[in-house]
Amino acid sequence: MDIASISAALAGIKSATEIAKIIKDSGASLEQAEIKLKLADLISALADAKIEIANIREALSEKEIQIKELNQKLEIKENIVWQKPYYFIIENGKKDGPYCQKCYDSKQLLMRLQGTEGFWQCNECKSTVTDDDYDNSPFNM
Repeated sequence: MDIASISAALAGIKSATEIAKIIKDSGASLEQAEIKLKLADLISALADAKIEIANIREALSEKEIQIKELNQKLEIKENIVWQKPYYFIIENGKKDGPYCQKCYDSKQLLMRLQGTEGFWQCNECKSTVTDDDYDNSPFNM
């Protein structure tokens, strides 16, 4: 959506308004054919304005979705914390994760790691991560 779209919609509405005034003020001075022509022009101008307004609404809707997505990304970025060897999200004092460091650093994807006892795997990039708990795990002995 740009200024040209808004201007076109407003011009269409202005044109329709002017035609409506001409018809209203014409009274008996215009012949029946001229009135029908002016009405056709009015309908056309209103249709053009309606199309432009629909385009503006669609563009505004797309912008709202984009703003919402960007706000979500910003919120995540504000709450994501690096704790070697992975990321966590901390919201309201609660820790959520762990998330794959490789996926987040390379693609800004929050991919939850799967695993237990200090051995974690990312189902997206297939990388594996071990932490301090892995050294003490009965599975590692």
